[in-house]
Amino acid sequence: MMVIGFVFISVVGLSACGQSTHEPHIGEYGENLVNSVLLTPTEIQELNQAVITKPKDTFDRPNVGISFSGDHARNPYRFVIVVKGTVMHEGRVELKWIGGVQSEASIGYQPEVFKAEDGHKYDINQPVLLVIGSDPFSVSEKGNGMIYGIYAELMEAENFQFQSVEVQIWQGKATTYSWIYYLKFLLIFMAVVLGIYSLTRHYAA
Repeated sequence: MMVIGFVFISVVGLSACGQSTHEPHIGEYGENLVNSVLLTPTEIQELNQAVITKPKDTFDRPNVGISFSGDHARNPYRFVIVVKGTVMHEGRVELKWIGGVQSEASIGYQPEVFKAEDGHKYDINQPVLLVIGSDPFSVSEKGNGMIYGIYAELMEAENFQFQSVEVQIWQGKATTYSWIYYLKFLLIFMAVVLGIYSLTRHYAA
């Protein structure tokens, strides 16, 4: 599999959308599908082997990767993993990835966690579709024309047998976000309100 080092533009770990009734549509994760890569049978086998025998060394974790040409005029972008598979035994499923994005001029990376801990209870051999997406991220004007690489490695997988994995890059405004994405704005809003409240009390005193 492809291995890339990179710096993640987003700065907060996130939870994914998890169980889905359909694959990503235009408008959900972006207006345009910029690139997509479907994993080979050999790569799927590596993922399934990691479910049965968890790698002891982090460098042995199976991984996925994709690239795209950056254009700040087309911000924002999103990284999406579409996973199809079946439940190994009755109960819940969990997938956790860690990864990031880097331009060809970047060195090192700060990881972000992509987690799909599905609260649904499944029957044995039940088919499952999981859609795991990053928060929106942007590329700078200086990065126009540069190739950006996105990479994610499988950290944990429970009660799940992979059948197919597609890695996608979406561009443009979207309607689907993780709850942490909204939490960021809530925290910023609360900080502003508390700041104004503190100043008001200070001058009132």
